[in-house]
Amino acid sequence: MKGKEDISLFSKIFIDDEKYNKSIQTFRLIQIRAITILTGILYIVYSKIDQYILPEDIMNIASNFHLYIIAPILFIISFLTYFPKYYTKMIFMLMIAPICAAIVNLILVTNIESFTTYMTEIYLIIFWVFTVSGLKLKQSSISVFFISLIAFINYYYIFPLPKELFIMHSFWVFAVLSFGFVGAFLLERLSMKNFITYKKLKDLAITDSLTGLYNRTKLDEILQNELNRSKRYNHNFAFILLDIDHFKEVNDTYGHQIGDKVLIEISNLIKNNSRSTDIIFRWGGEEFIILCLETNKENILNHAENLRRIIQLHKFKSVGSKTVSLGITLSKNDDSIPSIIKRADEALYMAKNQGRNQVVFF
Repeated sequence: MKGKEDISLFSKIFIDDEKYNKSIQTFRLIQIRAITILTGILYIVYSKIDQYILPEDIMNIASNFHLYIIAPILFIISFLTYFPKYYTKMIFMLMIAPICAAIVNLILVTNIESFTTYMTEIYLIIFWVFTVSGLKLKQSSISVFFISLIAFINYYYIFPLPKELFIMHSFWVFAVLSFGFVGAFLLERLSMKNFITYKKLKDLAITDSLTGLYNRTKLDEILQNELNRSKRYNHNFAFILLDIDHFKEVNDTYGHQIGDKVLIEISNLIKNNSRSTDIIFRWGGEEFIILCLETNKENILNHAENLRRIIQLHKFKSVGSKTVSLGITLSKNDDSIPSIIKRADEALYMAKNQGRNQVVFF
């Protein structure tokens, strides 16, 4: 079971998960904003170091590249994090920037006498991309793949290194790539696990554990949103309060386990015979609530009557037949949560007083 969970996590890390990406995007933007500013400042410092270490023939090129190209690009990336509409372009720039830095490093310093001093920049770039850049693992892997490929081609074909140095350099590139990848994978895996745990806890807080329907906590949120929306756009929605008739007898006669099975069957019947836009809640005990959006009295009465008839004709596995009573009301412009619930409750009370197994509109 744990192995399957790990495989699922691994696949989610490499396959874009929209909900996960959305949940961590704010954090990633803050991370990218901070790290690109810091790295840009360090490249400015680096450009000054170039002037003391590099030979004059390439000093100005390297210093100017670090000072006037890489550093500004990093600052632009940091600036773009404030504008979500440029998120995709910003990520692309963040993937390309380290590749450009690596290419220039390879071109400029390979032929100088102390080039081994500057080779370490490649290791640092790979580590930076994997661990602190803010890129997702898939994005950072693509960027590092091209950096490593370019480094290999450069040191093997374009500016061949001595055999011993090439082997050692290749080993260090592979080592830092491996450490960076594993570290990034573990961080991404932990982040995904935390997201899944948070989502499960959030779902538990707003859903009924028995039926999987929304609970009373979620009802307040959605009902208030729909009341606000109905006032803004002058659209009515229907509020149905459904109660299972004589449900106490089921628990008393067959036990609570059978009672739970009946509740599950009822909830499934409601779900399977409601519109995709309807929102269903377990109100508590044997009561359910259905919000039917953008409807009118005639349509909602037909829908409720159809639902009542379907449940009446259904053969429950353990108790045979059961009936339900339904109280209905339509939203009004001056409604509040208590007022609309009160009207539906009064309609349900009338349905029960009139003999149960019927629909009453109030």
